[in-house]
Amino acid sequence: MQRRSGLLVAICLWISMNGSLALLEHEGESINKCIKKYGGLTPEIGERLERFKEWSEGYEEIPCFTQCYLTEMFNFYNNQTGFDKVGVVRAFGSPVYEACRSKLEPKWGSSPSSCQHAYEGFHCITNMESHPFTLIDGMSSLSPAAKDAMKDCLQEVHQDEWSSFAAFALNPVNEPIPCFTRCFVDKLRIFDERTRRWQLEVMKQELGVPAKGARIWGCHRQSGRDRCATYYKQFTCYALAV
Repeated sequence: MQRRSGLLVAICLWISMNGSLALLEHEGESINKCIKKYGGLTPEIGERLERFKEWSEGYEEIPCFTQCYLTEMFNFYNNQTGFDKVGVVRAFGSPVYEACRSKLEPKWGSSPSSCQHAYEGFHCITNMESHPFTLIDGMSSLSPAAKDAMKDCLQEVHQDEWSSFAAFALNPVNEPIPCFTRCFVDKLRIFDERTRRWQLEVMKQELGVPAKGARIWGCHRQSGRDRCATYYKQFTCYALAV
């Protein structure tokens, strides 16, 4: 199952290619089916599909479109029983399901699922799938204390910078969120300021790195333009060592 926070990207890309490109098999056909009762892909419907990117909290731009689309395309949603927990977890991960549980589970006695339920549930999934807190919760190598430290450090920077969090996974030369690494390392007491040495056993316990037997000689000698950059370079060296 492909992860589907790209639903609206797929729709808009499909529109821009005049229906000639569907990112998943039968996607164009499914979109056509779901908008057929509204007159098909007219310029007005195209504009309304574009506005889906805004994910309004209060209303669905094209009523029942999300329920129809999910039913046509994926096996984690059924318009009678609603969202399937196993299917959602398989497609998006347990942290996303847990974050959206209140939106995904139907209200007591409200079966079958409704158009509003489908829209609100998938709205939550697309918002939470790339949320940094969700990404952190999905990191199995981190201890609970490490996850809390990272979340606390994100609270200390402007939320505009949160979108850069996923870039850490690419191990870029420059730290995506300046001083973030130093922040959580200090909170976890992984670096000894007095000796200028990393507490490797604590690092392994809290963050799961470096790997056992990894060649880490020289990591502590790396330096950057300032203390935050130095923390990031050295920590990245330990994390990537094999």
